[in-house]
Amino acid sequence: MSNTDNSSVPMDDESEVGNENATTKSTKVGDKRKSEYWNHFWDFRDPVTKKIVQVKCKYCEKMLTGNTNNGTSSLKKHLGACSKYPPNVDKKQKLISVYKSPESDATIVSNWKFDETACRLGLARMVIVDEQPFSIVEREGFRYFCSVAVPQFHIPSRFTVARDVKNIFVCESGKLKKLIGCLKSRVSLTTDCWTSIQNFNYLCLTAHFIDDNWKLHKRILNFQLMDSHKGKEIGKVVEACILKWEIEDRLFSLTVDNASSNDVAVGYLKTHFHDKLVLEGSFFHMRCACHVLNLIVKDGLSSVKSSIARIRAAVRYVRSSPSRAKLFAHSSMLVKVSCKGSVCLDVATRWNSTFLMLETALKFEKAFNRFAEDDPDFSRELKDGVPTQEDWVNAKVLSLCLKLFYESTKKMSGSLYVTTNLYFHEVLEVLSCLIEWENSTNMDIRIMGRQMREKFDKYYGDLGKTNIMMLVAVVLDPRYKLRFLKYSFKKLYPNDFAKVDVICDNLYDNVQKLFNHYDAIIASSSSKNNRNINVANVDNGSENLSSSNSEQMKKFYDDFDEEESDFIVEKSELDYYLEEARERRVEGEMFDILGWWKEKSDKYKVLSTLAKDILAIPISTVSSESAFSTSGRILDQFRSSLGPNMVEALVCTQDWLRASNVCIDIERFLEDVQKYEEELDGSDTGITQPSFWALQPSFWASSLSSWKPPEMVGPRHSESNSESPFFATELRRWEALLLRGRQLHFYASLVA
Repeated sequence: MSNTDNSSVPMDDESEVGNENATTKSTKVGDKRKSEYWNHFWDFRDPVTKKIVQVKCKYCEKMLTGNTNNGTSSLKKHLGACSKYPPNVDKKQKLISVYKSPESDATIVSNWKFDETACRLGLARMVIVDEQPFSIVEREGFRYFCSVAVPQFHIPSRFTVARDVKNIFVCESGKLKKLIGCLKSRVSLTTDCWTSIQNFNYLCLTAHFIDDNWKLHKRILNFQLMDSHKGKEIGKVVEACILKWEIEDRLFSLTVDNASSNDVAVGYLKTHFHDKLVLEGSFFHMRCACHVLNLIVKDGLSSVKSSIARIRAAVRYVRSSPSRAKLFAHSSMLVKVSCKGSVCLDVATRWNSTFLMLETALKFEKAFNRFAEDDPDFSRELKDGVPTQEDWVNAKVLSLCLKLFYESTKKMSGSLYVTTNLYFHEVLEVLSCLIEWENSTNMDIRIMGRQMREKFDKYYGDLGKTNIMMLVAVVLDPRYKLRFLKYSFKKLYPNDFAKVDVICDNLYDNVQKLFNHYDAIIASSSSKNNRNINVANVDNGSENLSSSNSEQMKKFYDDFDEEESDFIVEKSELDYYLEEARERRVEGEMFDILGWWKEKSDKYKVLSTLAKDILAIPISTVSSESAFSTSGRILDQFRSSLGPNMVEALVCTQDWLRASNVCIDIERFLEDVQKYEEELDGSDTGITQPSFWALQPSFWASSLSSWKPPEMVGPRHSESNSESPFFATELRRWEALLLRGRQLHFYASLVA
């Protein structure tokens, strides 16, 4: 887009000139002024000959000699030098700019003037962060906006934008590499494998670390194309990424889900980085806690599947047509259901959506009972019958059960706060509830509790199978320490104190090993006397006396030092930390554990270094998945032209620029689907009303391809009324629904 395209100014009336002979542009036939420069001047004509004799600049009002026969060189020259011509003003004059920093919420006030390079980088950043296609620069609306907002900006081509995106990727990766290289702490990793709708396999490698200012960071390092999901291949891809980022000497842990291929991959990495890992990689492998919870819940739901199935069928029936939904709303009104909204259908393979379905359905229990009276087809069409009173009782109990797992999953999948010290407490809470359910008077709940307990014991029954780092994290929480773990184990094994002693002794030994390992590393840069605290703290002055030339006196004092050392008890930081009083625990209050260790880092130099590495461990791989609540859309069919390198550049750079996590908000997505379907109830899109919570990408892909614009759907949309206001409104509505449908298809590809 040229500058001349953007240089138009508001039209002026003849009255603004103050001269009745002035005109903005001649309307006489034969006037052949075609140059754009004439639009920036008022012309003055001879009253007799009607020829232009002078022109006046619309900006500075300077008078110039003007004649259509003499060309426009003088006009062009004046515009280039005019101090009040807007493009010239923008180039020379600095303006006050007030904006929010992209890195924080701070408001920044600064001088601003047009910068072509800065505009291009800003455009590329917008494409990355807002996930816009490169072709946005070719869209009419965007080009018009630029012509109004920044008329002097030369809009680049989509190929130039793509190159700018790659340049930002290279620049930001260099910054991140430098940041990680300067760290004094180690890096923990999470991996997860993704498959795009084009059946390409991608591996997402995410780094988690705490910087020198005790701030927790999460950064996606790679979004790498893979040839297969085999364990060894995954290991090789991760190894290549680690070597590329030069963090092989900084590795601490790797969190993966429970797939057998991941066990092979972890074994491969431990073999190749054996001598670079802490304690030779004894605690390198971390299992995803959220994945374990998911397996436990799935086993338990099978025992109450009949109650869930009847409630699901009832919800599906109500949502199957607009007329039924309307009648159900009327039934809800009659029984005075105070809940706003409507019931929602779950996805049978996702227990969290089942929890949401039961939670909302319970609020409409009376409405379902009344609906059975108002609609005689309701009980006839449900082959397993309508929900019984027992089903609703089971649903209430099951909803409470699932709520526990739901909240635990949300809590443990965070990546903006420390989760390592939460692990043991969440496991204790789950175990406590499982024991309660096993003793329930309700047979279905009792069976469910037993099935869940069996799966729980498979992963957590033997604490030897649990990564010891999860227990060390509790020790490093100043509110609990080792004393809390001893107390907890005594409650867990009240009849086997010998086992409690074995577990606690093993735990202390491992904590001591870790402390000694870090102590040895720090010893190379600091004196042992500065790290350890002597109870006696004796200064016997032997150094001065030992300088005596008398060998006999020297031996005398050396013997004294040796004998006295038997009575001096030297305590380490670990001993002092464990003996020190615990911090007071306040129920419901978020404890800033990183802030506590930052404050105590001078007192506990070794322990604080250990804490920095352990508290950075993510206990779930969900943190790497959560970055794709938006960027995952890149992998759908609408971006199928993107190559693997560009996909990686967009995914990684978006994460780096945001420098924070954008979690998948499934509930919000499901609410969007509900509102969307309510809109569909009154629209004529040419498709059958889908079951609510249709989260499968295949549904959206097939449905969207079958939608037709209004003029092709019903008899009311004939050619004779195609230009009617009603039709125009319907067309705009259809286009809006189609766009929203595509957006929901993007989300469906993430959560399915």
